[in-house]
Amino acid sequence: MFKIPKFPNKKGTKELSSTDNDLFNKSMVDKNKVAYQTGLDIAKLITSYWNSQKNPGKVYISNRRVHHGEIGSLLGLSNLFKKSQPIPTGILSGLGEGLAKDDYADKEQWFTFKKRNNDGQKPPETTAK
Repeated sequence: MFKIPKFPNKKGTKELSSTDNDLFNKSMVDKNKVAYQTGLDIAKLITSYWNSQKNPGKVYISNRRVHHGEIGSLLGLSNLFKKSQPIPTGILSGLGEGLAKDDYADKEQWFTFKKRNNDGQKPPETTAK
């Protein structure tokens, strides 16, 4: 069916049993889950601080508004590397989910790349018909 790899050790080579392989995969999944929760907790801290401000600032790059939900959804793409890098992937994807959840109300404005007016005011809202 499939071959389990042989790894060298001091006494020669040793074949991993399917039980060893399952334990290794379970360990990687557990590390990813713990790291994910850590990232989610970090996102909660950041967003609660940001939302507690009376007038939180807005981020603009090249005069275009950047929502933290956009950043969160892009960080969620790190999950593609879960098998090779479980800990950093878990932290980044947890952080991304927390940011996206906090900004979900503005999801229609994500990735619209609307320009800010020269006077610093936000662009006029467009209504969909």
